Amino acid sequence: MIEHTFQILPSVGAKKEMALWEEGVLTWDDFVSADSIGCIGRSLKERGDAVLTQASELLDSGECRLLGDMLPRGEHWRMYRRFRDRAAYLDIETDGLSRDALVTVVTVHRHDRTVTLTEGIDLTPGALADALDGAGMLVSFNGSCFDVPVLRNSFPEVDLDLPHFDLRFASRKVGFRGGLKPLEAELGIARSEEIGDVDGAMAVRLWKQWVRNGDRDALDILTEYNRADTVNLETIADTIYDRMVTGYAGYRW
Repeated sequence: MIEHTFQILPSVGAKKEMALWEEGVLTWDDFVSADSIGCIGRSLKERGDAVLTQASELLDSGECRLLGDMLPRGEHWRMYRRFRDRAAYLDIETDGLSRDALVTVVTVHRHDRTVTLTEGIDLTPGALADALDGAGMLVSFNGSCFDVPVLRNSFPEVDLDLPHFDLRFASRKVGFRGGLKPLEAELGIARSEEIGDVDGAMAVRLWKQWVRNGDRDALDILTEYNRADTVNLETIADTIYDRMVTGYAGYRW
């Protein structure tokens, strides 16, 4: 999908992009190789050629961060399939809902490993940076509004400036409503009985049980809950991305 978007161009939004597709200009190569395009003026065509040539070079070299900077944030999802192997699926637990809340547990799931870090045990700026090392984009559920701002507040030295596929907003575009657990249920993703009833409020209580009473069982349940939240994002992202792509199937890509 990334090479089909023209919202990377100045003054091109969703309507102008659709006009390009309807004119048969479906890819960056189509745009650059055309002598002229009916719905695009000459000056924009010339600028567009330069922008898309640069974007192609960034894509070929795997420069996803710079490529993401060229796209509107709402279009970062288009990068997912191309950079799936470099995606970092991210979820955090905290002791409250404010941006200055204490981060209690963080899981970063990658294609080859899953790392869970816990406050007071192994959650440090260096460990979090290592878990994210080499990532090309972030995948979360509402992370652009909560997880990332909270992490930036707690760990300002950790680089989180990556393209972001936020499944909360992407899922709404394909008709899903509600939070992460209802979405999992609708997609047929099951959780173990031990964490089936755990939610955000209970996660806070579990953390307090661990801190106040040294309740290792509470910490283990909290950790399993957070890991499930994170690992399940991979399946959800694949499904949501495919459904978003299907919405454009009429253009015969």
